[in-house]
Amino acid sequence: MMPRFSCLFMLWLATSGASSWAEEPVTVPPEAPPSRGWFENPTRSRSIVSPTALPLHAGEGFIGQQALFITTAEVGLSERLSLNVASVLPVTLAVGYSDVHFNLLAGLKVTLPLTERLHLAFGVQGGKFNNDLPGVGDINGVAAYGILTYGTGDAYVSLTVQPIFTWEPRDHSGRTMVLPMLGGFVRLGEHWGIAGDVALSPVTGVSEPFAFATAGGRLLGQRWSVDLGLLAGKQLRAYDGLSVVPGASFLFHWR
Repeated sequence: MMPRFSCLFMLWLATSGASSWAEEPVTVPPEAPPSRGWFENPTRSRSIVSPTALPLHAGEGFIGQQALFITTAEVGLSERLSLNVASVLPVTLAVGYSDVHFNLLAGLKVTLPLTERLHLAFGVQGGKFNNDLPGVGDINGVAAYGILTYGTGDAYVSLTVQPIFTWEPRDHSGRTMVLPMLGGFVRLGEHWGIAGDVALSPVTGVSEPFAFATAGGRLLGQRWSVDLGLLAGKQLRAYDGLSVVPGASFLFHWR
């Protein structure tokens, strides 16, 4: 995948699992209870890289490293409102890498519980990436997305559709890409499960058209989670073969 794509796209993924908002309605479908007496899944707001429409509770959140180099954090401001931010700047500063000057993405998401198992969400996010990396240049971006999730915190599938508009300071026209993603998670034990995603971007935007898939295992406790898996991606108009890379995420959760 192109450097331009890799730098910004992974940040979009980290932020997409962001936030959820809605005023507490008079009648809200009850949340499905955790299966088999297990503790509530603290990672229910995402699969591996794609988001879900399952909200966090007020005061609940997490912070940690997603895909190793992305520092991401999310906190629930109410039962339906949470805020997420993501950046690679902490890692670049820690290792003394001076080519990245500033980057930050932030997002909000409105979650509407339709039934006990069906949730609908809409969100917006935006960010900036300033750097001296060869062939990349400064990048600004905004996005809107919709998510439909079916299931509970222990087993769910989510469909996300996200248009992303990016532009550079010297490029007044900008580029738009559309990113549909399908993700899911199944909890096989109190402390572990499997997750995965598939995505297809059919139009040229911040990168050429591409497709990718992820698959991996998740270890989780009430205060932590670890994802270990693989990401396979391919530029659809290129003759290059499939690229497969390992990935890992380490997050601390609180209630």
